[in-house]
Amino acid sequence: MTKKVLLIIVEGQTEQIVLENYLDEHFVNSTIRFDVQREDILTKWDSKKNIPNIKNSVGRVIHNYLEKYKFLAKDLTAVVHITDADGCFIAPEFVQVKSDIEQNLYYTEDAIFVKTEKRKEQIEQRNEMKANNAKILIANDHFSINRLKVPYQLFYFSTNLEHVLWNERNEVATEKIHKADTFIDNLSGSIEEFLGEFLPVNAALSYRKKMKESWTFLMDGRNSLQRGTNVPLLFEMIKSSVQK
Repeated sequence: MTKKVLLIIVEGQTEQIVLENYLDEHFVNSTIRFDVQREDILTKWDSKKNIPNIKNSVGRVIHNYLEKYKFLAKDLTAVVHITDADGCFIAPEFVQVKSDIEQNLYYTEDAIFVKTEKRKEQIEQRNEMKANNAKILIANDHFSINRLKVPYQLFYFSTNLEHVLWNERNEVATEKIHKADTFIDNLSGSIEEFLGEFLPVNAALSYRKKMKESWTFLMDGRNSLQRGTNVPLLFEMIKSSVQK
């Protein structure tokens, strides 16, 4: 029997480096495929600054992948989407101007610092857009592709993947891939075990409650700037449903 495809949509190649081998080795009943966007779908907007319909945007990504690789909707067992939280749920007063910072955008555990008032306004708009789009996708448990319902689930790294893996919120873009390779090469246990330490909810709860509470936690106060992830629930999802 031909194995069905679990499609994983990610922002960058580092997520693929960290997760792909483990998923391939441990979930052999599914074909694991990554679709690297090299951008953040949840904050993408056009030149006219029109806010896109996020469900249409993600649906377009899925359609494009199927078309590119000659898959049909029935070939998909589920679509998983992983995003960086980027502090998007913090209140606007925690986006602050600090003209002497070296980078144009600098994350701490308490605030996001920017160089100018104009940049502050842009980041506040980005946060609002990303938070609203995340809420829409969290409530969306499937996409209808050619009249077939394909299960869908959104997961997060906070503040970003690099923050969770090696505790660096402001990693230089050019260093990410090298450091991800080094991290995986030197990891003593499994990536599932490592990430499990940063799941911000009681591991004894049911999958549904953990999923709901992990997002509730992220949206509270400045938690979207704290080190955490609900990606461990991705492994649980595959074990409980996709792998059947």
